[in-house]
Amino acid sequence: MKKIFHFIQVLLTYLIKFIKLICFRISKVIQIINRKKRLAIPFYSLIAFVLYIFLLIQFSGDPEFTKTLENKTLNDVTQINPIQVNKIIKPKTVNEIVYAIKNTSGPISIGGGKYSMGGQTAFENSLHIDMRSFNKIIKIDTTKKQITVQAGIRWRDIQKVIDPLNLSIKIMQTYSNFTVGGAISVNCHGRYIGHGPIISSVLELKVITADGNIIIANRKLNQDVFNAAIGGYGGIGVIAEANLELADNIKVERFHKIMNVEEYKTYFDKNIRNNKDVIFQNGNLYPPKYDKIMSVLWVKSTKPLTDKERLISEDENYWLESKLTGVVSWGKSGKWIREFTIDPLYYSNKIVRWRNKEASYDVRELEPTSRENETYVLQEYFIPVENTKSFIPKMCAVFQKNNVNVINVSLRHALPDNESDLSWANKEVFAFVIYYKQKTNQEAKDMVKKWTLEMTDSILSENGTWYLPYQPHATIEQFQKGYPNSAKYFALKNKLDPNQRFTNKLLDKYNPYSKSELTQEKKKIKEYFRAEEQTILTVPEWYLVYNPKEYADYLESGKNPSNFPFYKSIDEYWKLYDRSIKLTSKAYPENSEYKTMLQVIGVSMTMEYGSKIIYENTVGLFFALFSEEKISKEEEIIIEAQRAYSNFIYQTAWYEFKFLPWIKKVWTASEKSNCSTLRKWERTLIFTFEFSFKAFYSQLIEWAAKSTYETPANSIYLIVSNVDSVKENKNLKIIKRDGDKMIIAITRWASFTTEIIKLSNQDLKIYEISGNDEISVSTITGNQQEINSNDIKLLYQSKIVTNDSVKRNLYFLPVGKLLPFIKNVLRTHGTVEHVYDY
Repeated sequence: MKKIFHFIQVLLTYLIKFIKLICFRISKVIQIINRKKRLAIPFYSLIAFVLYIFLLIQFSGDPEFTKTLENKTLNDVTQINPIQVNKIIKPKTVNEIVYAIKNTSGPISIGGGKYSMGGQTAFENSLHIDMRSFNKIIKIDTTKKQITVQAGIRWRDIQKVIDPLNLSIKIMQTYSNFTVGGAISVNCHGRYIGHGPIISSVLELKVITADGNIIIANRKLNQDVFNAAIGGYGGIGVIAEANLELADNIKVERFHKIMNVEEYKTYFDKNIRNNKDVIFQNGNLYPPKYDKIMSVLWVKSTKPLTDKERLISEDENYWLESKLTGVVSWGKSGKWIREFTIDPLYYSNKIVRWRNKEASYDVRELEPTSRENETYVLQEYFIPVENTKSFIPKMCAVFQKNNVNVINVSLRHALPDNESDLSWANKEVFAFVIYYKQKTNQEAKDMVKKWTLEMTDSILSENGTWYLPYQPHATIEQFQKGYPNSAKYFALKNKLDPNQRFTNKLLDKYNPYSKSELTQEKKKIKEYFRAEEQTILTVPEWYLVYNPKEYADYLESGKNPSNFPFYKSIDEYWKLYDRSIKLTSKAYPENSEYKTMLQVIGVSMTMEYGSKIIYENTVGLFFALFSEEKISKEEEIIIEAQRAYSNFIYQTAWYEFKFLPWIKKVWTASEKSNCSTLRKWERTLIFTFEFSFKAFYSQLIEWAAKSTYETPANSIYLIVSNVDSVKENKNLKIIKRDGDKMIIAITRWASFTTEIIKLSNQDLKIYEISGNDEISVSTITGNQQEINSNDIKLLYQSKIVTNDSVKRNLYFLPVGKLLPFIKNVLRTHGTVEHVYDY
């Protein structure tokens, strides 16, 4: 602790020195400017203006807004697979699960501890059943050494109950955080010698199918369901209960031995494979050369305990373990430190402990401080024992060729499993558990996919396979070769679940029965999917469309342009910004790129309107004193220009507007009598300055946009009911019909709202929009008018800065209720301002 305080003290010392240096440099700049008087006024004016804009922003907005949307984004431990679901339920009874299945019609995903690493527990817009509250022990039979549990219970929670009975779990993973249902769904294994996957210790299951029926499955009754559900990744149904075998809790002693990798199989066969006294064993293969391996085994013992703790404390602090993992990830130096310093120290003591303690590890010991930029991920390869010697050089070559930062390779032995349809051990295998570090950006993800496909070819060349709880990069052809009984599994799934309701990212990729024409078409459309949070985040951006319209309306009404509420407009933008950021803060992954864009355009707007506040409240108001009842032809054209601009940006990016022709039009206008010459020239000059600057600035923005971003998608894609009443036009196209549904494309922005309003008059149902199941809509209504509807969330109400008699309402609703909602708004004489198309 003293070292930490010392480190903080040193860090603060350097930070203070850095601040002093910056202040010193600034003071030097000011001294130079003061000596050169001609620079002083522009410099201090710039400082004053920046401070003025800063204060405008600071005193605007709605920092006290606290509402947030419900978090329906699921992620796994790697934090690189966020998936937005439709609804999350946490059942505590079988009846709740049955009710949820029977009273919904869409996809269903099932999750437990969320330790899989490739979307195996979630699917877009699905009903997600979080099983972790379904976690009771139903029965323990100490005579038969059996236990029946609800599937959401963790191994650790079982251990706390059976340890006082001197019983232990027969087969489980190394770590105790996993749920029983999740472990069975992936057909897990551990470090147990003389066993294979968990299926060999499962006696019976209770499974809830897609029609809500409850099936009892074991080796005599519904064996096909038993074999498919274990290792079936939730595709057959919800595993509700499981009856498992237990074992005795005994004392075990640790031994270890380092050898050349070529010697390992001979050593294993001679000392471990048939040794009934060995309980746990694994071999740690040292990267980056993969030429040395340490065998670590735990053997039955009658010696006195050196570690008397029954289970690892749940309050254990893993600060050191996390830091050491970071050290090992440094590269070759980190691997050397581990092999020749960390491991020799760690394995230097003789340990005799209880079996249950050795089986109660917590995954927190692997958790880094942050996974924002880098994360730790697993892969696992199952290689027939006779082929391990020839596989290791192939594995090594793939890792070295692609500079994979492998932290550890652990070898575990498993006996064959000839029961599970998706068996990963059709013969005796060594499991190669790969723990590696990768960056979280898209480039790193693409690189992982590249070398994983190469590794998969190497695995198949040795008649091996790979574990499916991790990123599903393998091609369909590779999958079918690695899992030759998958056709049998999917055939039973299709029989029990013909609508393919139970699904996730893994099953969706490899399930031949889920490949509908619409599904295939969606994958072909590059721009089909859009981030759902943008339906909220685009609201402040759209305010920069609404406000110019309000300004044009204001001018056309004959009001003094100098009196336009510029500060209220600034305040309203930042209110919408604050609310949008807060609303999405918990429900979605942070969209930092879009957030930055909103900040940039918000500052730009504040600078423009802040300048107008100064000008219009001084020079503008002064020249307004000379106004006549009639305005000049030039002022009429200025109003036309503002209207043309406000209409243009409803459908097209603002920087594509042609500003210069309007300047020319103003300057070539003919004179009109009975108007103020002073006011005419003042308005003409300020308009010329404004549109000239915007013409210049728009060219810069257009150049930057085209250089930085791809051409934005021009269409939004919807899945709707297949009805003949939908007719194509220039803004609506029918892309694909299939059964009772079809994909249509609607032009984005203002056209999208127009076409959606038209569709509200038809007998049509929307199933999804751009892959999303919720969307936001703004309406304009009178201050006293309210629109009530079930499942429609009113997020907030805001002001129309030029009209106090009406208000803007922002709603968030299921896409299936979009058309009825719009119809209801129009029926009650409200205005549908915009449907926010992500």
